[in-house]
Amino acid sequence: MINLLSNEQKDDIRAARANVIILRYMGIILLAIIFIVGIFYVSYNVLRTTMDSNTAIIASNDLKADVYSDTKQEVDALSAKLNDAKTILDQEVRYSQLLPKLGQLMPTGTVLGELKLTSASFTGTPVELVAYAKSTTEATSLQTLFQSSPLFSGVTIVSTEEAGGLEGYPVKISLSVVLNKAGI
Repeated sequence: MINLLSNEQKDDIRAARANVIILRYMGIILLAIIFIVGIFYVSYNVLRTTMDSNTAIIASNDLKADVYSDTKQEVDALSAKLNDAKTILDQEVRYSQLLPKLGQLMPTGTVLGELKLTSASFTGTPVELVAYAKSTTEATSLQTLFQSSPLFSGVTIVSTEEAGGLEGYPVKISLSVVLNKAGI
């Protein structure tokens, strides 16, 4: 086929075709920009609505927290009192547990005469204990049993009197012992 068009007309047709293609691309780009702006707008509105609802929830929770702050203060005060009570109870010495254990340690032929217990008796200071025995043999076995017991530490015989005892238990033994609170 022979083309009888002039070169100017050919260039105009090519330019017109290129303009149509550029116009289509511009339309597609314009639609893409509108779509992206629409997505940003919808996202912004969703985030704004979420932020507003969360702000309202925070405000209502703050009101509820103010209501419970008095209760929390009362609970904290009670907790402090309970901690004080626990500290006192941890320092408590149950003499009702100490005396039976002490009685079980006493060997046959010995009796307990005197023992003065105070709260200071369990601080590591020596306490004097007086016992009576039928003979000096029981006195030494009493010292041996006390030394092997976890109830006492630092058991020493202060004095032994063979004529200063009770009826049936003529030997008077004075012992210096340190009471162990952990052994009770």
